[in-house]
Amino acid sequence: MLYNQRGSEIVLTASAVEMSDFNKSPFIAFTGGFPTGFLPSFFLRKHWYPPIDGDRNGVAKYAPYGLRKIEASLIENGFDESNVVVVHPNNLDRFVGSKTRAVGISTMDPLGMGFVSSTYSSLIGIGEPINAMELRKLMQRKCLRKYKPKIIIGGAGSWQLERLKLTEALGVDCVIIGEGEEVAPEIFSKAVKGENFPRVVYAKSPDYEKIPTIKHASIYGCVEISRGCGRNCQFCTPTMRDRISFPLDKIMKEVEINVKGGSNMILLSTEDALLYGAKEGSFIPNRKAVLNLFKTVSSYPEVKFIQPAHISLAPVVADTDLIRDLSEILASQTWAKHHGKPIITAETGLETGSPRLIQKYMAGKALPFKPKEWNEIVSQAFGILNDNNWYPLATLIVGLPEETEDDVIITIELIEDLCKYRAFFVPLLFVPLEDCILKNKRGANLSSLSKAQWELISLCWEYNIDSWRSFNKTLPKFFFQFITSLFYLSYYKWKVQGKFLRRLILKIAGIT
Repeated sequence: MLYNQRGSEIVLTASAVEMSDFNKSPFIAFTGGFPTGFLPSFFLRKHWYPPIDGDRNGVAKYAPYGLRKIEASLIENGFDESNVVVVHPNNLDRFVGSKTRAVGISTMDPLGMGFVSSTYSSLIGIGEPINAMELRKLMQRKCLRKYKPKIIIGGAGSWQLERLKLTEALGVDCVIIGEGEEVAPEIFSKAVKGENFPRVVYAKSPDYEKIPTIKHASIYGCVEISRGCGRNCQFCTPTMRDRISFPLDKIMKEVEINVKGGSNMILLSTEDALLYGAKEGSFIPNRKAVLNLFKTVSSYPEVKFIQPAHISLAPVVADTDLIRDLSEILASQTWAKHHGKPIITAETGLETGSPRLIQKYMAGKALPFKPKEWNEIVSQAFGILNDNNWYPLATLIVGLPEETEDDVIITIELIEDLCKYRAFFVPLLFVPLEDCILKNKRGANLSSLSKAQWELISLCWEYNIDSWRSFNKTLPKFFFQFITSLFYLSYYKWKVQGKFLRRLILKIAGIT
């Protein structure tokens, strides 16, 4: 696209933290929810989340997958591709001008209210969440104030603006909450024509057959293989949506586009890679469909790395041979290594060790098994995964509504048992997300945590620190310094929790 001095009619962007690949590490990207600490933004932007590549005119070479979907939706619904441009916020001044009618912004966590931000920003307590800081800086860009284009915000975290009633204060003209592929073209069309449109739009799930194929490469070579989950966990939004698997030819078209755009990595976006192609309403893996998907992607020319974004644990146990067969495909195309040996990673939801809470809030998580079998499922799954060189990144939720000391103790006992495996545990405070059953419940906060809950958090991170040390050849020294400094500073903020933080500081420093 040629640079136009008057700007582009529609400009799409995201904050600097979301327009980075964190030096090609999708899991380090979770630290975008950490606080800034004492580090200035220019330092973080250079060393922690540097800008993605752009062409000679400043157009983004890669962009968040959701932003690419909106770009494709606009182009396929009447907008000329020459009038729609995706750029890093550093280049906004070059593309927002007198001709610009609308600026679309995608955001995962604009106010730092997500699970990771709420947990670690409050825990460390030094500086605002990086996500929130970067969104604020984006909204303060001079070109937006000078030319006054309509500002349209969407993405997984857009609900935060409406919940805190900050849409107008931030200068946002419209917030799209939900899946925006179908509604975005109408809103942008009205913005371009100068017509009125709602301040808040609640988007319904689109007709999945009409969801467009991306036009340009996404960050990490992201390709969506399925959407929705269907397990109906009450704390989560995607699980409330029926699961739909996208056709293989559609997936491969997006693989092709990413490779042509210069990406040699393909990140398969999904709530559960192991249930790709499973029958509607079924939680038994369709082994043939899963293996065919991964074989087809892995055999595509110039695909060097494949990263499944998310798996659930029950399917690992439901079809124990699937992980073995899948590992044979992924072993040569995984980006992670441990002591020189290739390992496979994926995020998974462990959440709790309490069968009572599993039954109460997430009974579908154990399917095709029963909630009372959850701890056995988790232990078996970890064993199967490790036997096949998978090291899961497992999240836990601390402070679910009505969580008791007994529930926490059971979870601690489960984690102690799991410490014999290779994994990474991420304890998160409960956050009532939008469009989930528990959205009106009170979120957990540090001041209300019990000693047992603090012990659980500490246990997870002490294990993680030991795990980090075995990866010290692949993790930058700055990472250890950054985390140690943040925990050290937080130690002086928290009195009751001080002994737990002190343990972590000593562990990171290698004293214990």
